[in-house]
Amino acid sequence: MITESSFKEINEQVNSAINQAFDIAMKRTPSDYILLLADAEYKAINLTYSPLLNPYVIDSQEDKWVDETRVQYLVEFLKTFYSFPKGMEQVENSEIRQQMELMIYTHVWESKPFLKRLYRLARLTASNSYDWKVIVPQKRYNFISNKIRTLFENEKLQLGEIIRQGYHSSLRNAFAHSEYSFDVKNGLIWLNNYGGADWELKNISFDNWSTRFAYSVLIAYHLLDISNHRRLSLASDFQKNVFQISHPSSTGKVSLTNIFYEPEYNHFGFAI
Repeated sequence: MITESSFKEINEQVNSAINQAFDIAMKRTPSDYILLLADAEYKAINLTYSPLLNPYVIDSQEDKWVDETRVQYLVEFLKTFYSFPKGMEQVENSEIRQQMELMIYTHVWESKPFLKRLYRLARLTASNSYDWKVIVPQKRYNFISNKIRTLFENEKLQLGEIIRQGYHSSLRNAFAHSEYSFDVKNGLIWLNNYGGADWELKNISFDNWSTRFAYSVLIAYHLLDISNHRRLSLASDFQKNVFQISHPSSTGKVSLTNIFYEPEYNHFGFAI
């Protein structure tokens, strides 16, 4: 169970934390901030077509297409169960809804497009260069904890603690491998993958689960939503629509290149 006031408080925390991280990235690494909003990506497939094609591209749409249906489902789920219509002050425990939440939770922390964007944002807040070629490992724990969360925490940004409030590998592993069971009488989810280590969770109460789920699903939602809004406001924020970036080539050479953004069509391209 989670109350409307608690959900709204978490929503505000997450929204504020992600905007804080974007503000820091824009201030510290403005040209790489542009690359983040421009969906700059390394596409090895270009080289299979021709060695003359540059695999370092902008305005890549592949991750959006791959993740589109999952994101649509996430948004519809929030609208259905967490819109808090008038007179509804809390979301009661429901085994059917909670089972769906386990799936959504696992999908959030398994999503490569989500983790790549979060990782790139973390790097920029730490004044590191944009990573065009992000490889999300099969085992996610170290990537999420050490390469994303720790960077935010080292910079003393709110997003580090918010990820800590949402992500726990015990939950992800139990849900992904169907090693859990519901104890409705005692209001618990038992994690059957528990091995006895100090960091592992043996179980989680329904109320604590609702909190972790809220943090996780709202990180996923706001990261994408804020990215989209900041992209649309890019020209007005910088008072220009042509930007200089460091653009690698297939040979490893990096050159300063101009790219442009067309707000009317929400499109990036290389300036000629």
